[in-house]
Amino acid sequence: MNARFETALRQLRDSLLGCLKLLHEARAPLLVSIVSAAALSLPEQVHEIFRIMALDAKDQLGPLIFAVVALLSLTSGLALLGLALIQSDSRFRSAMVAGIASLPILGAAVGLFLAGARTMVAGMGQSVGALDGSFGALFSTASDLPSILKSAGLAMALLGVMVAIIFLQVGQSFHPRFGRLAAPICVLGVACWVAFALVPYWLPTLLGTVAVVLFFLLLAGGFLSILIRLRDRRNIPALSVIVIVAGCFAWWNVSDNHIPPKVPRPRDAIGIVPTAGALLAWLPARGDLDHFLSTGRPYPIFIISASGGGHYAADFTATFLARMQDRCPSFSQHIFAISSVSGGSVGAGVFAALAKSFATNGRWTECAFGTLAPGSFELKTRQIIDRDFLAPVMASMLFGDLPRAFIPMSIWRGDRAEIFDTGLERAWSEVLPDTDNPLAKPYLDFWRPDGVAPAVLANTTQVENGMRVVVTPFMSIDSPLQAGTLHQRTRYTHYVDGEFIDDGWEALGADEDIRFSTALGLSARFPWIMPAARFITSKTEFRLVDGGYIDNSGDETAFDLVMELQQVQQLSGELPGGRLPPFEVHLITLTSEGILQPGAVEGFGDLLSPVRALLSSRVTRANMATHRIRMLLNPAHGITVGTEGHFSSPSPIVSLNAALPLPLTWQLARISQQMISVQIGDAASCVHGPVITLPESPDGTPRAQAGLIQGINGVVLANSCIACSISYRLSGDPAPIGRPCASR
Repeated sequence: MNARFETALRQLRDSLLGCLKLLHEARAPLLVSIVSAAALSLPEQVHEIFRIMALDAKDQLGPLIFAVVALLSLTSGLALLGLALIQSDSRFRSAMVAGIASLPILGAAVGLFLAGARTMVAGMGQSVGALDGSFGALFSTASDLPSILKSAGLAMALLGVMVAIIFLQVGQSFHPRFGRLAAPICVLGVACWVAFALVPYWLPTLLGTVAVVLFFLLLAGGFLSILIRLRDRRNIPALSVIVIVAGCFAWWNVSDNHIPPKVPRPRDAIGIVPTAGALLAWLPARGDLDHFLSTGRPYPIFIISASGGGHYAADFTATFLARMQDRCPSFSQHIFAISSVSGGSVGAGVFAALAKSFATNGRWTECAFGTLAPGSFELKTRQIIDRDFLAPVMASMLFGDLPRAFIPMSIWRGDRAEIFDTGLERAWSEVLPDTDNPLAKPYLDFWRPDGVAPAVLANTTQVENGMRVVVTPFMSIDSPLQAGTLHQRTRYTHYVDGEFIDDGWEALGADEDIRFSTALGLSARFPWIMPAARFITSKTEFRLVDGGYIDNSGDETAFDLVMELQQVQQLSGELPGGRLPPFEVHLITLTSEGILQPGAVEGFGDLLSPVRALLSSRVTRANMATHRIRMLLNPAHGITVGTEGHFSSPSPIVSLNAALPLPLTWQLARISQQMISVQIGDAASCVHGPVITLPESPDGTPRAQAGLIQGINGVVLANSCIACSISYRLSGDPAPIGRPCASR
């Protein structure tokens, strides 16, 4: 009995040692296989790409085919590497290889299933009266999306099982030579490196983000296997040496290629002046100022703040402003400035560029009433914004910036941030090839006091001290002590014995500038996807990242502007350079307010809690800034009933329903774009009155879904009334009760 027990223990020990040996020999392809499965299943950005492929299968046929080819290439390549690395003929060899081959496919299956499960289809089966009609139509078009994605996930799982069975059979007898696999992988890696450098936009867009990432993972598995094999066979610690060298390059900034390109400052560029001076030049140059002087009404000035959020924030900001411009042709010439963050900066920049090219600073034009079809501004905005900005960025990051960490000398001329900035310029040129491209021009050449385009104030955050640094054509002299502008000075002000001291440093030289697209991109450098921008000055070096680190709402900078304009009002418009006519200031905030909930406690608390807290506080700080500013600007905040506050408040908030989640990415599905468009609302749909009754859901509707439907209707109504109120703010007329924008 004891002998049998000892024999069983010995066999178990030998089996465990054999398994550990297999894991050790095949650790490189196994690690990449696990990472691939996680990358295809967990990120919400990948779920959005799956939705894009499911909804836009015709337009996404190329990326879909390449994604499948890349997935099969990845699984086959990793499995063959595993077969070549495992030398023993253990009975577990084929099982190990089958697992390596099937893990990425099963990860994709899980990702497809989660994408379907998390697709919001609230409103299915509801009556038209229970949900805004546009939303009801939108949801009905996507009613099959969850089942399509789940069916695709099931098919992908079956494919994974088939691949596992195949390699269970192949792994029993097939022994490929490692050298015959390593050589093609090296050739493929060099080919991809060169191809993406030479064709940085068309090729990644053709392949799609999923294929780009999967091809990279295949190459990573091959190179990692080569380095580990050198260690195991030749006792050469190649991987350790490369990691140490890359760490040294990063520490000494040798591999840091994230210096934004500079351009000569235009000779006729207006210097950075105080905000009051800019207003003194801007307001008298308004083409419709005489209309307000003749009627005795103060001139309405709009300050817009646009919050961050990647592609969805860009889409939201640009579409709302473009829709207002189509309804009110005089709208853009009344916008003094847009304080923007991250994706909001991109949307604000696109709208401002369209206004500069197609709007006019002319005589007063009354706003249109009634339901309008999408106008020229909105259509152009859609064509520019609604495209894949993610694939070129990922290709540049994986095949340009990452190799540069190990080989500082690279054929890549720029980094992924420059690829993104130039991608914005290309989008404009593709849509409007016969129109001058404002996005490609110097930043200080964009805003003119006598022009129609608003100034875009792109907010960033300085890494070294957390300062708010704004790319702006004018500066606030009364801004917080640690704030500054990129072109003039980065301010670091304090008092010493009662004396005001500014120990700031120049960010750009007197003859230097950056492109307008670069300014927008600086504000949109959110974590990991985009790198920190590095500036080297005569005094120091510093880095700038996404403005959302310090304030994701854009309201802090907008509030500084409003306060300065109100100071001018308190002086009755009397300034050293002249006197301004009467004006009134309106702050419009475009945001997607986060829902503050307790959340769920997650693992790795000691390690990840600080990071999670920093990321979570981004939403909270933005909400705090937005609502505290409202309390200061509008003493009646929260007291008004119905939709009256949307007309009477000097600082209304246009928002997206946070219960309909949108991913932080640079590629949106068509349903996400339409969801944003519908939530923006339509001024003609506004019901103005002290008591508003929202449609009720039918009996039997689940409580959570009924609440969501009410939230949707509430957001659409609020946004519609704010859009309607802008029409009356521009005219100065009181809005009647009822449907004030449905007809005149």
